[in-house]
Amino acid sequence: MKQFKRIAVLGLIGLATYGMSAADFKQRVTHAAYQLGDKANYSWTTSTKEADGSPGRLGPIQGKAEKGGVICLSFVVSEIPVEVCMKGDKGAAKALEGWQTFDEVAQPGGAPAAIVRYLRSYKAPVAEAISLAGKATEIKEADGAIAGDLKEEAVKEMLLLGSRRREGQEPPKTSDAKGSVKFWIKDGALTKFEIKVQGKVTAGENERDINRTTTVEIKDVGTTKVEVPDEAKQKLS
Repeated sequence: MKQFKRIAVLGLIGLATYGMSAADFKQRVTHAAYQLGDKANYSWTTSTKEADGSPGRLGPIQGKAEKGGVICLSFVVSEIPVEVCMKGDKGAAKALEGWQTFDEVAQPGGAPAAIVRYLRSYKAPVAEAISLAGKATEIKEADGAIAGDLKEEAVKEMLLLGSRRREGQEPPKTSDAKGSVKFWIKDGALTKFEIKVQGKVTAGENERDINRTTTVEIKDVGTTKVEVPDEAKQKLS
């Protein structure tokens, strides 16, 4: 009897999704993201893995957001803990020298400037998921997730995120860019998404192969506490 019920439920799910177009699935993802964004607050973990299993340059990113408020991130760069607070187009970060604005952090150039470029383009999961859904093609339901390929131009942008370049040097070039995205939804709200990108990035005479998987997992919806230090608030004002 239990087996029959399970088959019946799977059949109903199949009927519900049969005939849905790519636009329908995009709308479903967008609605699920807005459902999450309507919550008072939430947290997330962003994990990045290269093809060889090594983590991304920033390691896992812990994020917190409150509706209409501040986004806070924490991660580690070269064994140095970093805290970040952002609101609108303003941002501040704390590493070894206390809280600084993004402009102050990027001033020396090099790695700090590359990290700031990445942070300026950073989107919290709600905005990121909506953006990714708009950049996906051939989107459909597969293995309990909504999945699709990413447009080539979108993948090229992702391959260049955080890239370093010397002053006066031409921007890096990309080739063989391809990628995909998956979204997981539970009770109508977004719970997780995964981005896979690969391609080649050429800067000057250096060519680098990239094969990266980024996973964003949502947690503590409605119970997250976002606390912004006073010094950070001053930098955001």
